[in-house]
Amino acid sequence: MNIQQFQYVLAVVDLKNFEAAAEKCFVTQSTLSTMIGRFEKEIGIKIFNRKTKPVSITVEGEEIIKRLRILANEVDALNNLVQELKGEMIGELKIGIIPTVAPYLLPLFLTNFAEAFPKVKIIVREMTTSEIQKALKIRSIDVGILALPLEDDMLNEVDLYSEPFVLYDCSEGDITSKISVNDIDYSKLCLLQEGHCLRTQVQRICDLSDQYTNRDENFEFESGSMDSLLRITRARKGMTILPYLATTDLSPDIKQRLVEFDKPIPVRKVGLVTHKFFVKKKLLSELKLLIQNSVIEHLPQKESEYKILKPL
Repeated sequence: MNIQQFQYVLAVVDLKNFEAAAEKCFVTQSTLSTMIGRFEKEIGIKIFNRKTKPVSITVEGEEIIKRLRILANEVDALNNLVQELKGEMIGELKIGIIPTVAPYLLPLFLTNFAEAFPKVKIIVREMTTSEIQKALKIRSIDVGILALPLEDDMLNEVDLYSEPFVLYDCSEGDITSKISVNDIDYSKLCLLQEGHCLRTQVQRICDLSDQYTNRDENFEFESGSMDSLLRITRARKGMTILPYLATTDLSPDIKQRLVEFDKPIPVRKVGLVTHKFFVKKKLLSELKLLIQNSVIEHLPQKESEYKILKPL
């Protein structure tokens, strides 16, 4: 048996498909299947039931896979230890980031990070929170940048910063200097579509208000685009709730319609998330430090007044 066979087995486990696993491992399907077959013959245990679609794992195979994951993680840890002892930062870093953070945070640090680690290939994908969680667990990405907490036993969380929310008020009438969550006209509130964590976070803000009730109206807006959200809010003379970094580059006329929340200010925590067996510790530490240093000057310093949003 060898490490390559371990990798082939785990790829099939993660993707539940021999063809997709072969593509991930950059070999032909016949090569992957043959190598796994040899491994099964050598240990005398069938790991996969190939007659099911998607391919399933035998009871005995489940126990073998647990050990293979431990071995694969130890090999990764050894490789990273060797790199760090040599002072090397090489390889790939695959990052998943939620769409309501990506366009505002990435420009602040990504270029500097790439220049600081020229031998590291950085791959970034916009993904929803649930997609990031799944991708981290099957190891198709290394790091997630998203709103915390997730409270997932398989994942480790690292706080980056706390970001306050502001109200974008396009309703008719005068704009106040500050507003309480209890004073929002929730019948005019526009939200992103289901599946975006910002929608969930705004609903948590709504839950802070004892005046919030489920709305019954003949208009439903669904979009994954923050720009579309702003446009439809203006068109409907409505309101929406935005994370602070999303407002820093807005035009002056839009900024005139932004209203800060009165204390306690609702905020979200943004952080890094990795699999609990993630081994690129030094690279993660450098990424954390660079993001924090790049974002601090763009956020208001009012943390003592913040109301951290908790899970539903």
